[in-house]
Amino acid sequence: MKKLMTLLTGGLLLAAVQLSAQTSAAKPVIMTTDGEEIRAASVELTQSGDFRYAESLKDGSPKLSIRRNRVRWAWIPKPEEITAADKLLTNKKYEEAATTFAGLVKPFGPLGWEPYCKLRQAEALDASGKQSEAIKVLETLKDYSNASPRNEADLSAAYELLIKFYANIKAWDKGLELSKKLMYAGDAAAVSALFARGDILSARATETNSQDDRRDAFNAYAQICLLFPKSSRAAEATFRAYQTLTVLNDARAQIFADKLKKDYPKSDYAKQL
Repeated sequence: MKKLMTLLTGGLLLAAVQLSAQTSAAKPVIMTTDGEEIRAASVELTQSGDFRYAESLKDGSPKLSIRRNRVRWAWIPKPEEITAADKLLTNKKYEEAATTFAGLVKPFGPLGWEPYCKLRQAEALDASGKQSEAIKVLETLKDYSNASPRNEADLSAAYELLIKFYANIKAWDKGLELSKKLMYAGDAAAVSALFARGDILSARATETNSQDDRRDAFNAYAQICLLFPKSSRAAEATFRAYQTLTVLNDARAQIFADKLKKDYPKSDYAKQL
């Protein structure tokens, strides 16, 4: 079970990193509380916590200020400081990475990077044997109010990781309740929610041997296959559906094995059949 959880955690974190890489080329943006979207050349925080932005990077271009209570959310391309912290984590310098990501929340959190930094901080803490601290970090995102299309996937990945941690400590009800919250966001969140629901039900089934939980877990994975076949995690969902039906001794497992071979033949999951 521990090996499987490690594989899944690595998968969702990789997805978050890939999303961040994809959005890094986008321009900074501020969404105001009255619905105005300001696309800027640069956005920064003032010492008071308000926002300052420039419409051009040309010398002499004026910088305009906007009060933080007028900003619904803001986002900038991935800062170099966060990329440097990623390298610490990649190089398995877990304690240094956790400390660095924690320190980046204040300067870059209001600029859209709080979910990502806390997600990566939690991974570093978990890798250094501090899962209880990782849970506390991720729980601070439960009422996160600055979600945007630019960080939705990072936030969803953070919630999904928290649910996996809840599964590890057998906090089933907390995990299932949080998975419901994810259902009301966008497509990326819905995929995360279904994975999280399937994973925690699978974990509880392993503990209690509940066949009902296993069937419900299968339904969660199967919904991803049906509703989000083009998702970057569709192959994983197909594999998990196959695995769950195999444990249930359900002949339909072969259907998902065949689907995995046909639709996602080059995926790592197809290679595991």
